[in-house]
Amino acid sequence: MLKLSRFNNKITVTFLLVILFLIASTSSIIYWRFHDHMQRQVTRDLNQIMVQNKINLENFINSIDNATLLLYSDTTIMDILNETPSDFLTTYQDRITLNNALLKYLFVPLSSALTSYTVTFFAMDDIPFAEALTPGHNFFYGFFRDNEVASESWYRQTIDNDGVLYWFHAPDQNNRLYAARLIKNPKVLATENIGTSDPIKQNIGVVVIGFDVSQISKQLEATMLTPSTRLLLTDAGGDRLYDSELRKKPGARPQDRTAAPEQILDDRDPKYLINNYRLSSGWNLTARIPLKDISQSTSFVRNIILVSALISAVAGLFLSIFLSQQISRPIRSLAKTMRSIHNTNEVEVFIQPPPTNDEVGILYQSFNTMMNRINQLLDENYQTGKREKEAELRALQAQINPHFLYNTLDSVNWLALEAGAHPIVSIVSTLSDLFRYITGNSNELVEIGEEVEQIRRYIDIQSLCYDNSFDVVYELDPLVAKAACPKLILQPLVENAILHGFEKMERRGSIVIAGFVHDRTAVVSVHDNGPGTDTDRLNAYLQGKNASVPESRGYGIKNVNQRIKLRFGEAYGLRYETNEAGGVTAIICLPL
Repeated sequence: MLKLSRFNNKITVTFLLVILFLIASTSSIIYWRFHDHMQRQVTRDLNQIMVQNKINLENFINSIDNATLLLYSDTTIMDILNETPSDFLTTYQDRITLNNALLKYLFVPLSSALTSYTVTFFAMDDIPFAEALTPGHNFFYGFFRDNEVASESWYRQTIDNDGVLYWFHAPDQNNRLYAARLIKNPKVLATENIGTSDPIKQNIGVVVIGFDVSQISKQLEATMLTPSTRLLLTDAGGDRLYDSELRKKPGARPQDRTAAPEQILDDRDPKYLINNYRLSSGWNLTARIPLKDISQSTSFVRNIILVSALISAVAGLFLSIFLSQQISRPIRSLAKTMRSIHNTNEVEVFIQPPPTNDEVGILYQSFNTMMNRINQLLDENYQTGKREKEAELRALQAQINPHFLYNTLDSVNWLALEAGAHPIVSIVSTLSDLFRYITGNSNELVEIGEEVEQIRRYIDIQSLCYDNSFDVVYELDPLVAKAACPKLILQPLVENAILHGFEKMERRGSIVIAGFVHDRTAVVSVHDNGPGTDTDRLNAYLQGKNASVPESRGYGIKNVNQRIKLRFGEAYGLRYETNEAGGVTAIICLPL
């Protein structure tokens, strides 16, 4: 019972493992396909958002760039700055005019890009109107002299940019971003001033527009796909203009803003999805999303898959137990029956097969067939043993008969010698030798040469009986003469040739006994010149087909054919052919 339980447990475990494998593989494929889909969707969304952010930043930069370029077209500002101040009242009025003109030219283009900002114009210290302006280094609204900021690095960089916008952070104002541009004097190229003795200054000053970084960050941060998304905006030199991470750290130092973007984006753990766009101004906008955020967004689906997999595993366990019981029940029943046969030696058993015609049903049917066959074999074995005992008794009785016959033939032979009947002496002597050969061991194999010698004795006797009315020719290959054959396979063939071939024939009969080798096979033929017969019917009879043959001829040839096939196999045996000149040829094939 323990072994049967193990078989049942093996089936249960096998089914359970297959079900768990299917559940695990299916769940993994579904989850990873969904996760991959989410990642590709986030990538597409990020690309679209980054393209839109790039367009917005380009428009923002162009708005500031266009606003600063408008100062070139304001002749009022340029005229005042290129004139030497006179009296106090005029100078005061010019300063008011400058501020109003600055507000007028910058308000319209900047209002679409910024909600609050400061505009500061630092006039060169060597232009005529600079002496009327107060020095300043803070980025307040209005016009100031540049002598206090001329040594600042941002100011020198703006001069070096030679009219190209320069973006920077003030050292003490981390949350504000400034755009500075060098304003050149449009009167330098004016035709009426060419060749004048009074030199005109080439550079008027530097205009600085300042605004809070939040005005950029609000637009960028609104497009962050996950809370951990990091947005980084750097200028052409690699300095950070905006970093969402630093905005989350109020105590970030100014020098942190100069860290190389390559160092910022060189994180190895966790993995990131990174997207980078380069603006026409040379700025770089980079977005970085941790892949763990995408995994967290799929956690709900993962939990559903895990719960579903757990429920499926429990259901699979009960299903495995149920299926294993259904499959093993008939096998357990069969094993129980076989055990009872082993213990009781009862073989007359029949078990009802299951209604299904599957492998188990075939197993039941085969078992019933096997038990039925065993019963038949046991009965046959019993009958065979009974017959063998009877045969032994007959054999003991038969051992007496040959001695009696030998002694009788010896007595006849001596009587014939005393009477001078020499033909009778010859027949009796030949018959005695032939009888000893026939009564020997019938299962013994002899050489074909020895079999032919016994045929010579048989023909000697038949020649006396038929008054020498036929001739016999022997054509035996020495190699064939050494081949083995069962006893008495040629005598029935020669007897048929004499009885059925020459009995009603008026001309002299002829028999040819030949032996030759063909394709590693020993072939022995018995040829006669009699009237012939239907060889097709003889061959059909030898093959076991329903063909009628006279009993006097059929029994002997069938016996010869069966003994050869039983001894050497189906490839060998006896067959008949018709001679072209008349008569029949019996052909025996034996292994060489």
